Amino acid sequence: QDRIKQQGQGGRFTLSFADMGKFIKAGRVVVMLQGRYAGKKAIVVKTFDDGSKSRPFGHALVAGVDRAPLKVTRRMSKKKITKRSKVKPFVKYCNFNHIM
Repeated sequence: QDRIKQQGQGGRFTLSFADMGKFIKAGRVVVMLQGRYAGKKAIVVKTFDDGSKSRPFGHALVAGVDRAPLKVTRRMSKKKITKRSKVKPFVKYCNFNHIM
């Protein structure tokens, strides 16, 4: 298999990203690894495998939920219910290295 390249005498194998299959596709659920949204789940909207002029690296447009709604009970006032029911979404361009 010519795709796998051996490094040094330790017997470690590496795969370059270009050789790997494209597993990050639109509609795929990913986990953000770096930055403000680290640990948050997101959905890939569009991928840019070859990069673009402004971002010369493989990246994806992702959308997710920054803050999910909180639990609501009967006793809460309408004002409190509306405040706790809000969803805060996020949309972001993210490097392929920073999502899993």
